[in-house]
Amino acid sequence: MPSRLIIAQRWLHRLWAQYIHDESLAPAAQNAIIKTLSQPRLSKYLEAAEGDAARALDLYVGNSHVSMAFFGDLHYTEVVLRNRFNEQLTAAYGDQWFTAVPLLKIIGKRNRDILSKAQHHAGGYAVPPGKVVAELTFGFWVNLTDPNLEHTLWIPVLHKAFLPNKPPKRAELNRDLEKLRQLRNRVAHHEPIFMMDLLLLHRLLCEVTKRLCPDTAHWMMANSSTRAEIERLMRKLD
Repeated sequence: MPSRLIIAQRWLHRLWAQYIHDESLAPAAQNAIIKTLSQPRLSKYLEAAEGDAARALDLYVGNSHVSMAFFGDLHYTEVVLRNRFNEQLTAAYGDQWFTAVPLLKIIGKRNRDILSKAQHHAGGYAVPPGKVVAELTFGFWVNLTDPNLEHTLWIPVLHKAFLPNKPPKRAELNRDLEKLRQLRNRVAHHEPIFMMDLLLLHRLLCEVTKRLCPDTAHWMMANSSTRAEIERLMRKLD
């Protein structure tokens, strides 16, 4: 079931979409909205709309609809990836794997700093492992598929996260996850994504999730509105 927040957001987006399509929206109101949201934030929309303020605002709403839909799907991918990798790290290093010296030695300073920050935010070093794992960023899990960890972490440990399905090549997974990380960051910071290859990104998201857990991927896709929102947005760009 969608959360109350998501339901409220959908209602507000529908209300906003109706508002900007209302012919009574005067140029002064359009200018006030642009000023409030800021000209720099809307610059890409205005450029794509060839300076047409009403069309730019319509595109802004379409972008927000797609972003919201993507964010819902991305959460499945992120949680499944996190849990699968956590299972394998726990099997290899114990449930306190984030403090295991052998692992800390190989993952590099950047990732050690992320782990330290996650432990701090979780409440210190005596909290349940799950609380620390939940604090780790999507970027951390992507980092664990970096080229320098191919032989020390991917081959001996993390590729098992995809069994009994055929594991992807580490380089291929890293490339796809990095694209999804960039998408996630843009969505989370309310940035425009309409100029990106959204159909490709949606396909990558579905494929990564399917490799990790086909059943979860099927459930995610059955309840997703992302593709429909992408197609709706593409019509606005025609």
